Amino acid sequence: MELEDFCIRLNQLELSNAQRALAILWFHDCETTGVYVKASTLARTIYTAGLGNPNPTQLEEAIAKTNLALKSKAGFKLKPTERDTIKGWLMPILEGITADVDLEHGYLPEAIWKNTRGYVEKIAFQVNGCFQYGFYDGASVLLRRLVETLLIECYEHDKTQARISDSDGNYFMLSGIIGDAVDKSGLSLGRETKAVLRELKAIGDRAAHNRRYNAVRADLEKIRLGVRLVVDELIQLAELRR
Repeated sequence: MELEDFCIRLNQLELSNAQRALAILWFHDCETTGVYVKASTLARTIYTAGLGNPNPTQLEEAIAKTNLALKSKAGFKLKPTERDTIKGWLMPILEGITADVDLEHGYLPEAIWKNTRGYVEKIAFQVNGCFQYGFYDGASVLLRRLVETLLIECYEHDKTQARISDSDGNYFMLSGIIGDAVDKSGLSLGRETKAVLRELKAIGDRAAHNRRYNAVRADLEKIRLGVRLVVDELIQLAELRR
């Protein structure tokens, strides 16, 4: 199981941020026994996966209070005696059967993203799974990530990525990328694509950052056709289909 897949399953459990961090640490420990992971890295993983937005310092303190991990300058590592404790929290998702996701009639039909890139296909698959099983916050955050990925692919294909990166080569936040693509005509986008991009970003931002907001099916349904158009157009512009 990939870390992204694990985090999607993790969203099914009622856990505190400290417990989520320990679960992610457990995942890394299964791959490399005794590995140390910094609290800031765990906080970033939780945020990227759409599970929350914990403060790294507060998360570090909360993990230490559980007394389930050892702390050093390198970060945290699980206490060997507590691996089974954390695994016990996770049994409902570890023993579950792989979700049967409708790819043909999903939120993003397979025909749009099939035979592109493995990482694009994986995100699109997860969008469909989250939407089908009612994890609408997860679907919103993943859609935001998918569009950000595809926009960057378009710039890299055109060899104009300098327009959306700083002097060190780091890409701008999504708002800056969309601003260049839409307002400054950094990409040759259709009118409807330009309109949908900002709305899609807004929904993804609310799902990821607004702690009192929970996405519902209607939020995603109202932009469904537009999102399909956006994803299809960006894949074409980046020439990702094999």
